[in-house]
This record gives sequence, structure tokens and C-alpha cells, in this order.
Amino acid sequence: MERLIFAAIADDDTGASDLAGMFADQGLDTLLVLDLPDIDRVQEWSRGCHVVVMAEGTRMIDPKEAYERTREALRLIAPLEPRMYQIKYCSTFDSTEEGNIGPTIDAAMDEIGERFTVAFPALPVNGRTTYMGYHFVKNQLLSDSPMRNHPLTPMTNPNLVDFLSRQTRRKVGLVSYPFVSKGGGAVMGEFERLRGDGVEIAVVDCILDQDVAAVSEAIAGMRLITGGSAPGIGLPAVWRRKGWLDRSTETAERAALPAPENGCLIVAGSCSVATRGQNEWIASQGAAVIPLDARELASGELDRGRVVERASGELRAGKHCLLSASGSPEDVSAAQEWGAGRGMGPDELGLAIVRALAGLTRAILEEVPAGGLISAGGETSGALCRGLELGALRVGRNIEPGVPLCFSLGRFRLPVVLKSGNFGSRDFYGRAIRAIGH
Repeated sequence: MERLIFAAIADDDTGASDLAGMFADQGLDTLLVLDLPDIDRVQEWSRGCHVVVMAEGTRMIDPKEAYERTREALRLIAPLEPRMYQIKYCSTFDSTEEGNIGPTIDAAMDEIGERFTVAFPALPVNGRTTYMGYHFVKNQLLSDSPMRNHPLTPMTNPNLVDFLSRQTRRKVGLVSYPFVSKGGGAVMGEFERLRGDGVEIAVVDCILDQDVAAVSEAIAGMRLITGGSAPGIGLPAVWRRKGWLDRSTETAERAALPAPENGCLIVAGSCSVATRGQNEWIASQGAAVIPLDARELASGELDRGRVVERASGELRAGKHCLLSASGSPEDVSAAQEWGAGRGMGPDELGLAIVRALAGLTRAILEEVPAGGLISAGGETSGALCRGLELGALRVGRNIEPGVPLCFSLGRFRLPVVLKSGNFGSRDFYGRAIRAIGH
């Protein structure tokens, strides 16, 4: 087997799944590793892989802890000698002024010893674009998009050069669109100019799918990159031209899994507009919907036995079941006000909710093997993957851009779909269920 080409450290599980799915969609054998195992386990799981993506859950932890955890993950993957590293964060750049995008970039540059890298969060296929350093979500400035109401990381500054500069001790510059539109050579020329000006992190504009190809050409020779999942779309073509990929070793389509007898379990913790619409759609299709009160989840007052009994019965009968802790912005504000009255900040409240969801999901799966597991929300997915001890996921083709069908190698062996809260069409759950085999 040829040398491992690419290793990424992602700040949450849905982001890791997003990037891994892009590479798998290009025919590369891809592994998604959850949390920090030992090196022997990583080597065992990654044998035969072109790409390894590690989901490290660094998005919402203390910035200093995110820095240290990133360095630890890089040290763990270093014995596999990847040609290229990436620090992966969300294409909506959601973070706070303190981090954790800047601290994780700093950690990687310090650990690997690189003095220049890029910040490339744009993902045109999903409506995330950057122009003159300003970031957009589906033609809205980031600060005007639904991300402005994110309960944990409300995004009110769309200027990525300014925003990232507040998170890192390094100088941040811009490769603007006039250069990107001219192709990879012009982008590389701007890299050299920025290096000469003392810039260490270059935000890169990107609007169109063809821009992804141009930027990928320019970054292919770098040791370290940072950003979203667009490199998973653009880099494989460059690697093939460089001879790094032998087509005889690329992933063949795996045999379809047998059709599951039991229904799929959907766990939605995200309160995004996209996820709420998806919840409404699956309810309209006759799925069993079990609404969960955020305050009951966080306080431990939920009647778990009742929920487990109902969900297990629905799944056993072959019916799909949605556990929904989603809510409107007004619901989120009410829950946060309730939490504040009990000394819980938004982060602490959110963590309590997703941990309770993970415990509830585990109890259901121990009662009945679901036909598949679909998770909506980054923090929700992180809690589920760790609470269920999924270990690592073999990554298959994308159901929709950025959301692949995976298969767990850990405690519960079943098809798994991890969806960022903001991703997916209104009927995404239906598409995922069909991909699983229903």
C-alpha cells in the first residue's frame, strides 16, 4: 500500500464526516476516527487507507485545551507519515472571538513547524462562499444568515481576516478573488507575496466550483492547510496527476448492506432552520416523533423509561423514529434563561442536553438494534459517537454533499449518518434512510 496521503484533525464529528465523505466520493479509501485512541488501534483501522480524518471535538472546549488536544492528535497521527495535514473546521466558520479556530491553527503550525498556511472555509456546493475576505451563506452575509442566531457561536462578523486575527497570534492576510479567478498559478504567486509581507495565515476567496479546483492546485504542495471540506473535492484530481494515487488501489463500491428489518433512529439536537425543516418533513411522512424538552433533558427529569419503551416499539415494528430536542430561537432563549437561573451558561446547558440525548440513544439501541442511526447537529453527533463508543467509521459515498453514509466499527455496528445542523435538503432524512437500505 502506498503512503498515507492525507490526515485531518476536525473540530467536531459532523465536520469530520463532511470532509471524509468528500474524499470517499472521489473514490479514496477513507477512515473517520472518533476521539483519541492509541497508535496501534489507529494503525490497525487505517491499514489500506488513503485518507484518515480524526474527529477531536475541539470546537466548544476551552481554547487552551483545544490547542493542546490538537497537538496531541497530530503527534498521534505523525507515525503514519501523511504527505499533508489539515485542520478542519466548519464552512460557516462558527466560533467565538477567543477561538477555537485560531488556537487549533496555531497548535498545528507549532507542532508541524510550518510558517505559512491557508484558511479556506468556502464550500460553494453547499452555498458557503468567500469574497474579498467576507464570508457568505447561501448569498447572505454570514452576519445576516441564520448563523447569527446560533445558540453557542452566534456569527456577527463576516470579515474572516478580521475575525481570525482576533483568535491567533499570527498575521492574517487575504488572497482575494481577482487572483483566485486567474487560476492556481496566480494563487501561488499571492502566497509568495504574502509570505514576503510576514503573513502566516492566508484567507482564500472562493465563489465557484472551478475556484475550488484552482485553490486545490495551489495548495497541493503544502504540508499544512486549514479550512472546510472543499479540499476533499479538489485535491484528489491533483494527486492523480502527480501520481500519488494508483487507480488500482482506489475504493471500489462496497456491496450493499442487507435491508435492515428494524426502523432507523433519528436523533436531532440541532436547532437550525435546516434541521427543523427536516424534522417537519419526516413527521409528514408518518415517522414516529418523540419531542423532548430541553429542560427535562438537562435536569435529568425526563421519563427515560417511557421514551425508551416507545422508541424501541416503533423501531421493532419497522417504523422510523425521531427523537427531537430541536426548538425555535424563542425556545432556545427560554431554555437558556431557565439554565441561567440554575447557574448554567449556554455551553454547559448544551453539553448537558446532548449528553442526555446520547444516554437515551444508548438505552434504546441496547433494547433494540436500529436499522440505522441518523444524527443532526455537530455537538449532538459528538456526544452520540462517544456515548455509543462507535470508535471509528468506514466512510462511504455522500448522500448529499458533505454527508456520507458510514458504518461503525465500534460498540454498536450499524449504518451511521452524521449531519451538521445546517446541512441537507428538506427531505434529507428520507434520502439517508434510502441510502441505508430501506
